[in-house]
Amino acid sequence: MGDKQIRLGQLIAPFGPGSLYTDRRGTPMVICGLDHWFKRMDQTLGFVQCDSMQEFQKFEPRLTALLRVERFCSPPDFRRIVRNHVPPPNAGLHVPALRFPCWYRNTKTGEMRRFNLHTTRLENPMGGGRWLPVRFVSVCEKGHLCEFPWKEWIDCKCTGDGQLYITDRGGSELDSIRVDCHSCPPGSPGQRGKSLSGTTVIPDKAKGENSKFKEIGINCSGDRPWLGEGANEQCTADLIGALMNQTNLYFPKIISAILLPDMQQADDIIKLRNDIEQDSGACGIAMARWRMGDCDERSDIAADMKRKLGRRGIDVDEEAILKALTSLFEPSSTLITDAPQPKAPESDLLAFRRAEFNIIRNEVNDPQNLPNLRVIPTVLPAGLAPWFTKVNLVERLRETRVFYGFDRLRHNTNPLEGMPDVSMAQLFRDPPSEPQTRWLPAVEVFGEGIYLELNELHLTRWQMKNREWIKDRLTGSFATRLADIFQTLPPQSAVDEGWASKYMLIHTLAHILINQLVFECGYNTASLRERLYISCDPAAPMAGILIYTSAGDSEGTLGGLVSLGRPERLEPLVKRALSRASWCSADPVCSENLGGQGTRRANLAACHACVLLPETSCETINQGLDRAMVVGTPENREHREHGFLSELLDGVFVPG
Repeated sequence: MGDKQIRLGQLIAPFGPGSLYTDRRGTPMVICGLDHWFKRMDQTLGFVQCDSMQEFQKFEPRLTALLRVERFCSPPDFRRIVRNHVPPPNAGLHVPALRFPCWYRNTKTGEMRRFNLHTTRLENPMGGGRWLPVRFVSVCEKGHLCEFPWKEWIDCKCTGDGQLYITDRGGSELDSIRVDCHSCPPGSPGQRGKSLSGTTVIPDKAKGENSKFKEIGINCSGDRPWLGEGANEQCTADLIGALMNQTNLYFPKIISAILLPDMQQADDIIKLRNDIEQDSGACGIAMARWRMGDCDERSDIAADMKRKLGRRGIDVDEEAILKALTSLFEPSSTLITDAPQPKAPESDLLAFRRAEFNIIRNEVNDPQNLPNLRVIPTVLPAGLAPWFTKVNLVERLRETRVFYGFDRLRHNTNPLEGMPDVSMAQLFRDPPSEPQTRWLPAVEVFGEGIYLELNELHLTRWQMKNREWIKDRLTGSFATRLADIFQTLPPQSAVDEGWASKYMLIHTLAHILINQLVFECGYNTASLRERLYISCDPAAPMAGILIYTSAGDSEGTLGGLVSLGRPERLEPLVKRALSRASWCSADPVCSENLGGQGTRRANLAACHACVLLPETSCETINQGLDRAMVVGTPENREHREHGFLSELLDGVFVPG
């Protein structure tokens, strides 16, 4: 793959290992696994290890604890070697890609020919035309990516690849595309050929259905071309045909974390912890030893860290280092002890998000000791006071995004299951055997944001007042579908309309605000992200929204977003956002309750003309949205009812 074709952040998503990427010449490729990410090609020695991986290492203690992987590495940037100049460190590194699919067709004759993963150049056919990749591959829910089984599908018995021809009559259905073999005997199934009709249909296992391939005895070959030739494994899942650009061909599994300080420690320990974190490579190795060692081993780790700090001119005693390492390597110790604790058990992902909620809703303002997080409370505009309780300006934050695998066809409802072994087996041909050698790709970016917190008491009153309307709008099956989307972080107990309405209200409000912010803050829509803090736990509820930017390349963070959180600008901004959202160009159809919209029928009043966002901006890929929860339904053009912010939109507030 040529250099400088994919930005580093795109190698986390959407073009991580195992994904299909079409380069600027129109050649489809599969991004390779992690085995060769930090190797360069030597003319005599082949692939050799880079000078030092430590330069690319990142450290995020909370993600390390959650994923049980001690090291994260940013994708290598390409550094050109200039003749007669000393090459820069780690020069000539590529993220490799292989040609896939390997089947190509002649644009003039329709003849098909198979190349291999490592073919670099295709010669033009002798009879004219040129070679273009076929549009079809095959996949299974276990994550395998295979060539479309052309010969098996038409029952061709020829040796080798035969003489396959594909004919596309240009229809809208797959039965207009036929494949046949010209070398099969006359009258044989291969010579008669077959259309591709039905090959892309995903069977409903609950109804006992099988794929078209399974019905005629074609099984998944377990191919993993992103790991190279011969990296297949046993698989019993149904093989499904798919188009190369199909959206469900690749679902990257991404998890991100905002760096949180330890608010329980003294200033000197906080500063020391920050000094230790500057050496990401040393932190990763030390944390692996910390998890496996006893008290004596931890003393040795502190002694080693003291020597490393001494080389940087930092002289501290080992006891202080032990306190700083405990704070760093045991993230549970950083939780705010006086924060409300949930009454019911929570999932790991929801507890992970709650830790951020407890920090970001409070002031964090110590630039010297905490340079990577700065949260400044601001005055809540009087006009928003009945509906909101808090507005914080997040002037600086550091976000780490980690790629830990992918799904195909359907999202895994329990993505952390089997970690880290599942990720290592999927992303490495030869998975690292030692815990301290395991690593995953990550990017680290800095940004700014606005934190808004809704009034829990007013929200509860709104739900009680509109109970019948909410119950009629959100049936039990709808709430269940919404909870099946793991990104919504549902409670572990049974979900109901209360949780579903709260989630859809907060989520849709975040989208409405983002759509308005892009007109006023200077960032484009894809540069803004949402981070939702939602829980219906009676002892520790959450109803927070963080809208932030963490663009790590061309768009910096210059305060354009934070400035809009100031009271004189926030209130008119919110009112303009609600006014825009109150009517959609697709109304009244968009606002009608049709029982569910979207790919998983988890949306109600939501479409591309009103509240949908780019998938990079939304936590759930645009699932769990309903404009009516925020601005109500239009009973007439002058008055709206039932929405949480209908009274703000109409300019009339009736105290509860």
